[in-house]
Amino acid sequence: MAAILIVVVLLFAVVLLLYRFNGAWIYLWDRAKRNGRDRIAPEYELPRYFKLKPDGTPDYAAKWPGWDGWYFFAIPDDRDFPAKLVRASLMTGLYGLDGIDNYERLLLRLSTSQAAEYLCMAPTLMRTPAGGEKRNNFSQHYQPKQYDLGMAIDELDTRISGEDIAAETDFLQYGRISGKWPDYRFQFFNPDANIRLDLRFHGENLIWWADLPDVFTYFICFGGIEGTITYYDGTEKPDPHKIPDRQETYTIRGTGGFEHGFAQRLFSTNRLFLPVRLLNYAFPSFHPIRYHYEVLVGDANGDANGNANGNADLRGGFMLARAFGVNVRDRGGLYLNGRYIPVNGIRIRYAEDPAPDLVAMHCPDRPPVAFYRKWMVDAETAEGVLSYTAWREWPPAPVAPNMTYYQFTYDGSYQGNAIAGRGYGEYAHI
Repeated sequence: MAAILIVVVLLFAVVLLLYRFNGAWIYLWDRAKRNGRDRIAPEYELPRYFKLKPDGTPDYAAKWPGWDGWYFFAIPDDRDFPAKLVRASLMTGLYGLDGIDNYERLLLRLSTSQAAEYLCMAPTLMRTPAGGEKRNNFSQHYQPKQYDLGMAIDELDTRISGEDIAAETDFLQYGRISGKWPDYRFQFFNPDANIRLDLRFHGENLIWWADLPDVFTYFICFGGIEGTITYYDGTEKPDPHKIPDRQETYTIRGTGGFEHGFAQRLFSTNRLFLPVRLLNYAFPSFHPIRYHYEVLVGDANGDANGNANGNADLRGGFMLARAFGVNVRDRGGLYLNGRYIPVNGIRIRYAEDPAPDLVAMHCPDRPPVAFYRKWMVDAETAEGVLSYTAWREWPPAPVAPNMTYYQFTYDGSYQGNAIAGRGYGEYAHI
């Protein structure tokens, strides 16, 4: 009996040590640091998790073994452009975790394996007689995969359709992502804000966040993006009592990112997180898991005040995930004048002044979650410390009770030079 107890204690100690020092061994399995960065291979841009019918077409009614998500963002070169950011995505399934998925939006008694997700946001400064009005133009819909998802398997061409909110009886294409390295096309319609996007992307710089075979893969490719954005209701609201109806179409050019993430789902993630949920309910202020994902681009024309910076060609970002005080993902990368520089040792300090936004969503049984307005980032690279302060000046876009997407501005320093620019981020705290 004593021998069994000793073995159990030793195994528990080994598990704790492996968890605490996961960065020392995980990359023997994770290919993120070894993968090439010169192109996206076809097996990484095409869907990975699905089931087929006997005729070789996707079986949308079957339970798929995982999910695929394709995402993109675009930041206009012109700081005065009406849209400050565009972010959109299509997912063939959901993450399967309450708080990261928004179960309030699951209609028709859909399960998380039966739904596909469409998401689009275009934070835009509307012109009004009282000044600028900040609108996130956020649209998120969980659609029945069996009826509203369309997907090719031998080429990247994924589509999600949904109800035409204006007509109510008609259906239309909400989003479509297609293409082949290095050129992709993003066609999206935001039914809640009446905005249409038609963008073309040319990939250049690749960063791998994770590549755990048959478990989880996620990467981003930075590049140039251009196309059109059409506001069917315009970007001006001269009368607060009337809905504007003046169509405006703008040509958008800037820097963007194209992402593909895919993961296997062998079991319910909610069951795995049950102990965490119990701790949340027992101690409402205790949130042991934090995820922060941020990508940034340098401004060619300097910061918001027109001050020049020495890293106009800077693009990159980081992924930092912590659970119970331990970093389980701490990596990133920068491209400076086309040259890749790895990033690690990421440290983030969240400011309480200005006070964070407290977002409660539609869950009265849960306390509000704080989404910060200002934070300071320091990260290590082989060529010096990257240091910047970021500001979220727009209202949070709550994707789920514990998750928000946002656009931000930043300034700081790298290699002795001032840097400034804008970016896109995701923040979750469970």
